[in-house]
Amino acid sequence: MERLTSNKKVSDMSMFELAHNSCYCKDDVARYRDFENDIDARDLARELVWSLADIELSRDNECFDEEMIENLQYDITKEPIGLIALFYRNLWAMADLREQLKEYEDLEEQGRLLKLPCKVGDVVYAYCSEFGILPYTVDCIVIDEHITYQCSSYSEPIGDCPSECLDKIEPDISEFGKTVFLTQTEAEQKLKKMESD
Repeated sequence: MERLTSNKKVSDMSMFELAHNSCYCKDDVARYRDFENDIDARDLARELVWSLADIELSRDNECFDEEMIENLQYDITKEPIGLIALFYRNLWAMADLREQLKEYEDLEEQGRLLKLPCKVGDVVYAYCSEFGILPYTVDCIVIDEHITYQCSSYSEPIGDCPSECLDKIEPDISEFGKTVFLTQTEAEQKLKKMESD
């Protein structure tokens, strides 16, 4: 996935990059930036309210936030202060989302973001040489030097398949797409390919 967050200076960002990085957090404070401004989101909202609604809001941050919450009740199509309150709320929400996304993108770049093919409770399909493709339920995912899935037999018996064939399987994550599959269709296609080779 292409990275959306950036630590570049604004002057070095494209318009696309700036769109994803215009709201950010610095010292736990939401900020807005563009090619000409870098301002605390509260100060920007205060300036907008003053210039568009001719209202001076509190300089105290807690009081200001409470005033903005109250101003969310106004019709944004008729009252500028309602629109500014919505804009302010979206600024800090976008700043929070950007910081969370940045953390995930940093982990991905460092190779520390784990993407699992399935979750506990999912049904996976594995090939049994005697009875073909059988469903298994993922009971547990063990993360150690490998990522191993502990799967038990599916709750319903398969034809005349003996229970010992339906014991547990413990595939490594690398076996997904080779011997363990997320859908029965994938498993059947792989089995046909194996039989034709």
